[in-house]
Amino acid sequence: MIQERPWDFMVKDTHSRDWTEGMGAMITVAFFCGGVAGGLYLYSLYLNNLWGMFIGWTFALAMGMFDFSHLKNKKILWKIALRPNSSWISRGFLFVILFIGVAAIQMSLTRWFPGTAAETAFKAIAGLTAFGVASYSGFVVSYISGVKFWHSTVMPVLFIAAGLTGGAAIILVIYSITGSAHYDSVRNFTLAMLGLYTMIIGIHLWISTYNSATARNSVMEIVRGNLAGIFWSLIVGAGITVPLFLTFFSGSGLTVLLAFNALFILAGNLALRYVILRAGRYSSLLLD
Repeated sequence: MIQERPWDFMVKDTHSRDWTEGMGAMITVAFFCGGVAGGLYLYSLYLNNLWGMFIGWTFALAMGMFDFSHLKNKKILWKIALRPNSSWISRGFLFVILFIGVAAIQMSLTRWFPGTAAETAFKAIAGLTAFGVASYSGFVVSYISGVKFWHSTVMPVLFIAAGLTGGAAIILVIYSITGSAHYDSVRNFTLAMLGLYTMIIGIHLWISTYNSATARNSVMEIVRGNLAGIFWSLIVGAGITVPLFLTFFSGSGLTVLLAFNALFILAGNLALRYVILRAGRYSSLLLD
């Protein structure tokens, strides 16, 4: 645990701890679940894969549970929805609630009344709310101007890319089990998303080194400091490098191997959220 003296706050760059320590770590997990929920559901809608939609929907339920567990006063939950015009947390709450309800209806229509006008309409609404669920945590983080490492337009893009990458890996497992003819196209998409995901991580770290001294310190902590072990082993190694190899060489019949591949990607995805939130520092008023 990072130890800092109380009088260092705003005098030196000071770590943000609210979302990575104690019950605050539930927010890290909630951000991860939301990214996977939205990314998986969007890709499943495109492929019209009902199993993928259902798994994405359960990730959204998990996100709501982790967010709820973080609240100290559960009785004020309803008040979160009252400021969508000015708060990304409020918008995210509404996105999650709407997505859970609309997606449940849309999946029912897809299962029992496919091809109807109602199904088409609910697919469009479910897609919009799924995109909101996938992106809102990135906007929440990027709007915190006091933490320069987070305050970047790249952040929502990175979180969406991470969610789509994890979602594609899950779809790959589903298609391996069902023997779908679209397996190769999904594998190619997964490989492309892994490459894009890697590139966006690199872009964010590179841009942050020029953003401010505080943001540069955050980057150094990730690539060389206390968080380097997690970054290089879980995110770059297990979460990107190994999956690139496994995805490229795995055929549709290697379901167990593809399941491990998905777990590696998801573990790296969760580790990315933790590292980004853990590395965030409030800017010094004197030095930045």
